[in-house]
Amino acid sequence: MRILVTGGSGRLGNVVVRKLVEKGNIVRVFTGGDHLHEKSLSGVPVEIYAGNLLDKGSVTNALEDIDIVFHLAAKIILAPDKDGSVWKVNVEGTSNIAAACLAKNIRLVHCSSHHALNKYPLDKPMDETRELALTDPTAYHRTKAYAEKKILDLVSQGLDAVIVNPGTLIGPYDYEPSILANALLDLAKGKLPAIMEGLSDYADVRDVADGILLAAEKGKRGERYFLTGAMLSMLEVSNLIEKITGRKTTKTILPLWLMHALLPFIKIAAKINGKEPLFTKEMLEAAQSPKEVIHLKAEKELGFKARPIEESFKDSFDWYKAEGWI
Repeated sequence: MRILVTGGSGRLGNVVVRKLVEKGNIVRVFTGGDHLHEKSLSGVPVEIYAGNLLDKGSVTNALEDIDIVFHLAAKIILAPDKDGSVWKVNVEGTSNIAAACLAKNIRLVHCSSHHALNKYPLDKPMDETRELALTDPTAYHRTKAYAEKKILDLVSQGLDAVIVNPGTLIGPYDYEPSILANALLDLAKGKLPAIMEGLSDYADVRDVADGILLAAEKGKRGERYFLTGAMLSMLEVSNLIEKITGRKTTKTILPLWLMHALLPFIKIAAKINGKEPLFTKEMLEAAQSPKEVIHLKAEKELGFKARPIEESFKDSFDWYKAEGWI
């Protein structure tokens, strides 16, 4: 098959592309003109298409002779969308891809996030039946919700699309490094004297990539599938890193109410130092999560499997070491 992958050089994209190529597919990688692919896809036989998701003509041209599209491109930040770029990339870019797929009758696999759905109430298990988080205070989460809405609106008009919702990605093939990798490295290096209270779902990037390919093959039109893994608290993450690396990590936990109280001072310090804030209101919001995020639907309908999370963290730190980051 001839396949287009947007964001194909990124954190998840490069793993998906590798798996597609291994299966004998011809892959075109849609990039925004950056050169990340020169490292993340070095030696992988792909066609590079430098385009612009916000240019409908560019998107249409990228779909020439394509059988299926994997839309993984997104702008991920846990900070305010000051310049509107998060909305433009995540919502308008997605809308352009979806509309072009509908016009050309091409199947679309859209990569969203489980954060695109309303996480409240926190005391009940979270699955694909939650409502879209259209009023979420975090721009990234909110834009992913609106992107899903765009997809589903076009499904009602005939678009053949399936949606996948990964958890927070952990594992190897992290070339940038990612936001999470930087945080884990700081924790391992003892740069964080304390950690915040909170929970997050961690999913191995290799398992998520497998799930995305399964969704393309078996996913039902108009359905979404959680591709999540294991829920861990920050203390559990800290303990796991200490066990894997042998490095002593902090066990001091700051409650979220205290973190919120410190926000004004963090902003002032960041402005004085000319650096990004150590944490933001959006980060604190993202730290709140249901205790359980369920991926049973993907297991039953797609055959999705999540490996032990300890293996994923170990492989992550093996990767960081090989990259010379630790």
